[in-house]
Amino acid sequence: MIKVALDAMGGDLGITASIHGLDYYLSKSANLKVFFNIFGNKKQIEDSISKCKNISSDIYEIFETGDKKINSNDKPSVAIRKGKGSSMFDAISHVANEKSNVVVSSGNTGAYMALSKMLLGTIEEIERPALVCVMPNIKGKSVMLDLGANVDCSSSKLIQFALMGQAVARVLLKINNPSVGLLNIGTERSKGTNALEEAFDFLSGSDINFIGFIEGVDITKGTADVIVTDGFSGNISLKTMEGTIRYLTSLAQAELKSSILGKIGYLFGRNIVKSIKNAIDPRNHNGAPLVGLQKIAVKSHGNSDHIGFSNAISAAVNLAESDFVNNIKEAISIIGIDKSNENNNKKR
Repeated sequence: MIKVALDAMGGDLGITASIHGLDYYLSKSANLKVFFNIFGNKKQIEDSISKCKNISSDIYEIFETGDKKINSNDKPSVAIRKGKGSSMFDAISHVANEKSNVVVSSGNTGAYMALSKMLLGTIEEIERPALVCVMPNIKGKSVMLDLGANVDCSSSKLIQFALMGQAVARVLLKINNPSVGLLNIGTERSKGTNALEEAFDFLSGSDINFIGFIEGVDITKGTADVIVTDGFSGNISLKTMEGTIRYLTSLAQAELKSSILGKIGYLFGRNIVKSIKNAIDPRNHNGAPLVGLQKIAVKSHGNSDHIGFSNAISAAVNLAESDFVNNIKEAISIIGIDKSNENNNKKR
């Protein structure tokens, strides 16, 4: 049985998203071999569960943390010093103590990364974990990292992200030899930061299927199977894409409703419109694992509603069932990390 630790208090919507997200997950999932350890304010959680239709008492246990939680503006250092006893800290600890298989939270990304690294530990070869997601593109799907866990990255971190990203693409996308691209402001070798140039030089001389620098437009074109960037650029890219999708969706809906011909067109094409909307809806791609940890931690968007949180739970269960961490360890050991290059980059 897979045991999932849920931080019920994290994110902008807190319990509203997490508990109703659990209810929505259970309404859609046929997987009955999952148990949920829920961390947060017990009374609020029980009140929310009482309004749900699919959460039976035999599939969960509530762990009281009161109102103590890590706020969205708390620095990682504060979370490490004062986070013990919070819903996020205790949920991660449950996985660290092997009482749960995977943890899910919509809380503060920096705090989540710092606490996960401290409590769960990293794979031996990895300096820092990265937030990674599978993204749709016109050719299929690609892997992108980092999406916000590491804002400022050295070349050694970018190289490790490339290795981890390739490993994730092998495990989740079943691609034997994934292509890797470094996100930059241009494809020319002379453009970019020193860290990007150093990572480019190393990856160009490695056995990785490295295709060079790629631009923002290449993310949705499917130019590379693995898109590597620092967390600052990655997070902005992701949220810009999500905002653009919402804008285009609302614009299309407004246009279709603005005239009789539009309404008639929508009547005949509504199934196509619905299919496209579902394909690009960010909520349907929610649930990003922190790759490089010894155990599984999944990050849900901070502004996730119940549908988005439901998909984060689904991603967590699927990763736990796939023996994700051991597969990543094996893939990284096969690809290998050049320690001498890593050490040289640390000295720069």
